[in-house]
Amino acid sequence: MKGSHNNVNKQRLSEETHDCDSSSRSCAAVRRELEEAREEIARLNRTLHRIQYIARLGYWKASLKANELFWSEAIYDIFGVDPKTFTPSIRAFKAMVHPEDLESVEASMWRAQESGSHDVEHRIVRPNGEVRWVHELADYAPEGDEQILIGTVRDITEQKRLELRLRQLSRTDELTALFNRRYFMRRLVQELARYRRYGRSTAVVLFDFDHFKRINDTYGHSAGDQALVSVGKLLRSKLRTNDIPARLGGEEFALLLPETSLEEAVGVAEKVRLLIHQQELVSEEGHRFGASITCGVSAFRGTEETVEAILHRADQNLYEGKRAGRNRVVADEPDR
Repeated sequence: MKGSHNNVNKQRLSEETHDCDSSSRSCAAVRRELEEAREEIARLNRTLHRIQYIARLGYWKASLKANELFWSEAIYDIFGVDPKTFTPSIRAFKAMVHPEDLESVEASMWRAQESGSHDVEHRIVRPNGEVRWVHELADYAPEGDEQILIGTVRDITEQKRLELRLRQLSRTDELTALFNRRYFMRRLVQELARYRRYGRSTAVVLFDFDHFKRINDTYGHSAGDQALVSVGKLLRSKLRTNDIPARLGGEEFALLLPETSLEEAVGVAEKVRLLIHQQELVSEEGHRFGASITCGVSAFRGTEETVEAILHRADQNLYEGKRAGRNRVVADEPDR
């Protein structure tokens, strides 16, 4: 019986040992799988962080009720703050929003509670004073009585700079940095509409260089360009901020003078004519030369006024000045 009992015990021990080995192998497999999963998660996190930094994009979660805010690592970099010393909160975030944009940011945040989405572009001011543009997108996701926004923020500073550059190119003349013909005409139409509605006086000055071809032929085209550039600088520095100086093409220029009577516009044109006449220019070869302009001035008159009519009168006045000897200002006959 003892032998039989011993055999039974040996058999049980063998089975238990087998079960233990199987369990150990199973645990090891699970541990390996867990470790592989951890490594995969770590790789994904590294990839996510890399993508965020490349795209200048971060994600965040805000509790409007508790004034709490979570930032991903990329946002600290976008806002130029150190995660070791800076604690995100809605109050701290708002303190970094550009003062001129704060109202629209707050309005979008509260509007999200009705529409379900938060979408706003605005500027931030970094601790070092640098201003950058960001675009926030978020969904409103209430959790119980919590007011939760979950979203992303992307640095769009370079995009904004490009947009600004394209906008400038679309409305300015590349050589003189004055407004171009298209922008001048658009503003002229706007001022005419304002004149018809409110009766506010507005004047137009057209002018071009006298004997401009002679400047190019005598001193070279670079000298002609220099003369055009000098006019651009002069107009930008001497006119009011609400005046519209434009280069229409070649050596032809125009001034749109809102809130200006015919008499006042003649004074402006005479001032510009005199300043240009007094300038001394120097060619690349060192030759000194001067230039003069002739101006035609006209102002809005009557409810039937049109853009074509005022430009025609100013143009006729300009050519009357050319026929009369150049280097002068000719204007409409004043209303009696």
